[in-house]
Amino acid sequence: MAKQNQTKSNKIEQFDVAIIGAGINGAVAAAALSAAGQKVLLVDKGDFAGFTSQESSNLVWGGIKYLQTYEFWLVFKLCLARNKLMRAYPNQIKEIGFLASLGPTAPFGRLLGAFGTLFYWAIGLLGTTPPSTYSAKKAKELEPNLITGRKAVKYFDAQLPDNDSRFVYDFIRHAKSRGADVRNYTELTAAKFQGEWELTLKSGRKTATVTANSVVNAAGPYAQNVSALLGSKTKAGLVFSKGIHLILNRKLTEKYQVLAFWDEEGRLFYVLPMGDRSMIGTTDTRVEKPETKTNKEDIEFVLRQINAQLELAVPITEDQIVSDRSGVRPLVVESGESGGNQEWHALSRKHAIEANRDKRVVTILGGKLTDCLNVGEEVIDELKGFGMKLEDPGTWFGEGSQERKTEFFARVASQTKGDVDLIASGLWRRHGQRAFDVIGKEKLEDLFDGLGITAQELSYVAQHEDVVTRSDLLRRRLPVMMARSEKELTSNKKLQKLLVELGL
Repeated sequence: MAKQNQTKSNKIEQFDVAIIGAGINGAVAAAALSAAGQKVLLVDKGDFAGFTSQESSNLVWGGIKYLQTYEFWLVFKLCLARNKLMRAYPNQIKEIGFLASLGPTAPFGRLLGAFGTLFYWAIGLLGTTPPSTYSAKKAKELEPNLITGRKAVKYFDAQLPDNDSRFVYDFIRHAKSRGADVRNYTELTAAKFQGEWELTLKSGRKTATVTANSVVNAAGPYAQNVSALLGSKTKAGLVFSKGIHLILNRKLTEKYQVLAFWDEEGRLFYVLPMGDRSMIGTTDTRVEKPETKTNKEDIEFVLRQINAQLELAVPITEDQIVSDRSGVRPLVVESGESGGNQEWHALSRKHAIEANRDKRVVTILGGKLTDCLNVGEEVIDELKGFGMKLEDPGTWFGEGSQERKTEFFARVASQTKGDVDLIASGLWRRHGQRAFDVIGKEKLEDLFDGLGITAQELSYVAQHEDVVTRSDLLRRRLPVMMARSEKELTSNKKLQKLLVELGL
């Protein structure tokens, strides 16, 4: 364990582990290590989950597409990870059906689709609802917006009903509850190793120095930059794939399901539920840098794909876009691979963890949300390999007790005339038993029709969840800015008044 600060004046804070980067990998590492008795510091130069981890498809899936490249072991591991997450987060992660329309761009027909989805279900140890296949007539009955004459298959994975960054913050909250020091908008600017790490951190105009016995590099697409700063080069590297999503002001399916297609380039393409609206995407474009924006070509491509795959009375046009998401997938290139243009499409979302025992640095490269629990456990193992004494972390993740859920729903019913199930389920999903503290005993004021987010929740989150900016609150802690346009937010007088009161 880290030594206690020895002087009151000019004291340097000391930690067992400093984690750089607070996306999903950094957050799970912080939760796991703090549960293992380590004094943990977690920092991010932006907000928690403020970059790659806020731009996903919100899916928790076993990677059915990797069956096409025969990566059976990877699919098996991801399916087991998905099953584990579904058991641990019964409210935050929901099973969802994927209705895949077998049009001319699909790589297989109904028979092979039936075999593939059945194999996917089996390799996942039957952890979801069994798959089904449908004739063209039945598929059209199940989803009227599908193109007439196309058969379909349906398989099951899982989705985050809120948003990815909200899920990341749950791990950060677990880490804080066990004593971790977490700091957003804090950048590592210098590092020196002399038996222990001396790290210089900058937050706004303030600079501080801390020490740590070991460092976990969880900087996502910037991991190699941090490696250079630490002087701890990795064997594996990263290439970047840009993916964008568009959120529409309409629902493309009334059922809680994902519509799956293959775009004109033969890649999977989805219509996903986003609250009371729909999200469409994604793209897969090789880029050289992590910083990306949605451009005109992206929008034209996505709209062309969706309009070609659905029979809609009113085609989807650019003016129906509420918001967009653009991020990169950091794809691991193992030592000896080139990551050239011809082969990078075949790279999967596997992660790699490298340990530098001389400098006590663990670097996490790549990965995806589904595999996050494995990352946390692997980081613990690597630090043990450094000779550090870690306690058994026990159950360091999950939603905890569900005993008072029925009582909470009854409380919400007595405090609102709005949609009780929508408000109560959202509050319980995002806060668990803390939801009693969120709502207090006053009448609940619903701020957004169709979202189930109340003024009380907005205030609570702003005051208790490390919120610094308006985007922290409305984009990452709560899924507001994704499902509502800037115009809708600006015209919501109740919201604007509350934001002023909160100083945001």
